[in-house]
Amino acid sequence: MSNETKNKKCLLMFSGGYDTLLSTCLLVEDACDVLLISYDNGMETGIESVEDNFKRLQKIYGKKVQFLGIETMVGTWRKFLIPYMLKTRNFDKYNLLPMEYFCLTCRTSMYIHTLAECLNSSIPYLAEGARKSQNYPEQTEQVIEKFRKFCKEFDRELLLPVFSVESKSKIKEELALRGVIPKTKEFYCTLAMPLYDYKPSEENIKSMGELLDEFILPEAENLVKDVLKIKKHKKKGKMA
Repeated sequence: MSNETKNKKCLLMFSGGYDTLLSTCLLVEDACDVLLISYDNGMETGIESVEDNFKRLQKIYGKKVQFLGIETMVGTWRKFLIPYMLKTRNFDKYNLLPMEYFCLTCRTSMYIHTLAECLNSSIPYLAEGARKSQNYPEQTEQVIEKFRKFCKEFDRELLLPVFSVESKSKIKEELALRGVIPKTKEFYCTLAMPLYDYKPSEENIKSMGELLDEFILPEAENLVKDVLKIKKHKKKGKMA
């Protein structure tokens, strides 16, 4: 992370899992005031655990870490799921597994809401706990780079504190060094259960990039503006 991020606010997409726990630690250590936000896509189990994991961090870092709460993104994600389920476009040409499409559009929905909050609250940085060693297709360098460029279109910088960490055991080791017990309750999505021995193919990763360019990100650009309008309206209501 560059020195330009010093004493800046950063909004982190927070699941409460190992990767986002360590991401929070690293951002605070780099002099960021970290705001955490979690998202409910309507298909998650145990999402209330995120607040417990925030409190663990708060005990160590105090006011340097704040939790904005759990925000629903069901309506936003539906904008991607309905065309897919009704086959209003030729999604077959991308040759993706349903799980791959669900995870990619769910992650995009998180970016949409995070960018809208950054714009609404004048937060220059957003972050997530993507780690390429997980071998999830939506966390590969090719896909993350497209999200990075998408953020730049809104004049926001994407930070990836743990992207290059090589293993889960290393994440746990780094957490323990910072006084965070490397055990966590993390919510999970019923549509994104991991497949055994799953590894994304280069062809599928390329297809994800094409899908992002041709359909998902153009739709996402408009959705950021829509979510921002709602947030501004709510903000006005609170100030009135």
